[in-house]
Amino acid sequence: MYSTTRLENATFATIIFWGMGISGLFFAQDVIVDLREHISEGRGYVLGDLSHLIFEIIAVVVLGFGMVLLSVYITELKTKNARQRETLHSLRNDFDSHVHAQFEQWSLTPSESDIALLLMRGLASKDIAELRNCTVGTVKVHSHNVFRKAGVTSRVELMSLFLDEFMDVGMQSAPNPTS
Repeated sequence: MYSTTRLENATFATIIFWGMGISGLFFAQDVIVDLREHISEGRGYVLGDLSHLIFEIIAVVVLGFGMVLLSVYITELKTKNARQRETLHSLRNDFDSHVHAQFEQWSLTPSESDIALLLMRGLASKDIAELRNCTVGTVKVHSHNVFRKAGVTSRVELMSLFLDEFMDVGMQSAPNPTS
């Protein structure tokens, strides 16, 4: 899992977007009412009124421009999120396929394969024995056979065999950060 900051959170950006929209509507309505009053009464603007009107017009334009930029940003965040989910899903499937193919290449028995997967998930021998309804000794024998067939001496080495390749696949699948 990766952590997200508030600025990377599409929900937070959406709330800000709607806040900007409401503020923009308020200022736009105020500009329209002010212009209508001045036109209907046939009076000109004094410096204070004119500067107030210009400030409100600038606020409407800036809020509108900000909403467009924020809308693009939210869309990009959602697209990036969807791409990352697809990549993760693909990597998980590739990883599972790779693990099972490697188990077949090592000629692991079904029991050894099950135990290897549970070892890779970090379960203790005692927990594996409980899950499989067997003794800890049986788990240790199967673990030893898995390590021997894989050419490793520990679960850490077993995991590193797969993690190295998983990381390589992930790097190949990851989008180019410069694009």
